[in-house]
Amino acid sequence: MSIPSERAEKTVSRLAGTKVFDRNYFKRYYEDPKTRVAATGHYAVLADFIAAYLRMLAVPVASILDAGAGVGHFRSRLLRHFPNAQYLGIDVSEYACERYGWTQTSIADFSEGRYDLVVCHDVLQYLPAREAERALTNLAQRCGGALYFLALTREDWRENCDQTKTDRAVFLRSARWYAKRLEPHFRNAGGGLFIARQSGIVSFALHASP
Repeated sequence: MSIPSERAEKTVSRLAGTKVFDRNYFKRYYEDPKTRVAATGHYAVLADFIAAYLRMLAVPVASILDAGAGVGHFRSRLLRHFPNAQYLGIDVSEYACERYGWTQTSIADFSEGRYDLVVCHDVLQYLPAREAERALTNLAQRCGGALYFLALTREDWRENCDQTKTDRAVFLRSARWYAKRLEPHFRNAGGGLFIARQSGIVSFALHASP
């Protein structure tokens, strides 16, 4: 896999400002088997992992916030594990909200409630730095238990993702950039799961960073 130059990375970031989350976007990256980033089954496995880890930690899940719910890959699977949980999906896309019934807003602005589980999957790389920082602060305020968080980083773009299928119209930041801003509010439990520091959830020392 070729590694983009610094100039190319800046070009990638500038493209994020022109992003439109319409039907064509979701069809290309999430629905069409020829061009989607991951198979639908990937999200089911991920939801199973999240649920299993939270059960291991004895985290009660009565409420779930899906921040950037998109086409709704997580909803049915998570509700299978937590059938009595209240589930709220938010998204900035007018198309996704009309089709899947989400609340149209950004996680940088959403200010309602506190949730046992917050899912924010592949969202913050679409936000410029100041808005992304505001979103991370807001995630901490909305999360009363555990956060599942993933964002495409500069390291992922260079070394891990399939650049032929991954959306390049994003703001590339380092993993360290995200970790520095999550650390005051969360303990990293591994696998993309973060435990809210004020939650009272107990985890063994080697299962989570200080």
